Amino acid sequence: MRLTVFQVPYDSGRYAERMGRGPLHLVERGLLRTLEAQGHDVELVPLRLTDGFVTEAGAAVDLQRQLAQGATQARAARRLPLVLAGNCNATLGVLASGERTGLLWLDAHGDFNTPATSRSGFFDGMSLSMITGDVWQALVATVPGFQPLAERDVILVGARDLDPAEEQRLASSQIVRLAADDVPDALVPALINLRQRVPRIHLHIDLDVLDPSVGRANAFAVPGGLLLAQTEAVIAAAGEHLQIVGATFSAYDPEQDPDGRIVRAVGTLLGAVIEAAGP
Repeated sequence: MRLTVFQVPYDSGRYAERMGRGPLHLVERGLLRTLEAQGHDVELVPLRLTDGFVTEAGAAVDLQRQLAQGATQARAARRLPLVLAGNCNATLGVLASGERTGLLWLDAHGDFNTPATSRSGFFDGMSLSMITGDVWQALVATVPGFQPLAERDVILVGARDLDPAEEQRLASSQIVRLAADDVPDALVPALINLRQRVPRIHLHIDLDVLDPSVGRANAFAVPGGLLLAQTEAVIAAAGEHLQIVGATFSAYDPEQDPDGRIVRAVGTLLGAVIEAAGP
């Protein structure tokens, strides 16, 4: 398969720090060489901030704009866009396809905060709120081709560590939420329902969706997550019912993974995405 891998090594606007180190580490550990050895045509596109001094929000959206342009070019060349990102909000950029697309969001967290509900101020904790058009509308409007997704076209899997106000927002939204114990079985009806409205889907895999028994992806990882086989089954189900048009792997901090178990898990899951996306 023809693959374009976007490397976005930033966390909160800081280059190669904490989870921003993850995209660099994965490539250094041979992730792309393995794909090439398997016969895939792999193009690596490293992204860097284009401005000098930028705020955290400005940095995130700068990278989203670059991803929007790059992913559009990749798809035009019939390449599957894959994103290795420090922060989850990078996915907003690769969703800017001009075509109606569903979103399967795997994450230990809801990422559905707003500036009014966030207790930490962590911009990345508002990622899904940005994608569904609830917050930072003027800033997000600068991402070329992006249109907010309808809440009902988002399936959130594995979220289990939420702020109280964020929990309330999710409960009153139309986002489909499935716990780790619900998948893959309960996912299939949700995908069938989604297919009635959209033919395509993007997979977002925040690696802390994995249970720490699989490996510790970052400092925010909490128990009760998906096992590796469950996650593979989720990916396979998505590809069976909709066309996979891209995938994001985010929020990996190598310092939390001294034995490399998450590196190996990413290799497994990336293989599952490629297989599910088809030839």
